[in-house]
Amino acid sequence: MKSDLVTCSFVMDRDVYNTFKSIVCKHGQNVKGNIVNYMKSVIQYEIPNADTIMAIHEVETLKKDANKKVYSSFNELLEDMETDDDE
Repeated sequence: MKSDLVTCSFVMDRDVYNTFKSIVCKHGQNVKGNIVNYMKSVIQYEIPNADTIMAIHEVETLKKDANKKVYSSFNELLEDMETDDDE
């Protein structure tokens, strides 16, 4: 085994593990890979909150979208939302 690798071992509730495994498998992932990717995201963003990490990814994606709507004020956004509701 390489000296730059570490083996992690922990005990957790079986129902929690099985529920987590079921969810990540539905998305084509496995438990180990999902946990490793989460750890890498925490390191990259120095934020250990999955919701915050997903929001950052969403903002990065929106910044790259040339067709995104842009508002000059919060009121303009609210007016647009009201217009959408009327349609």
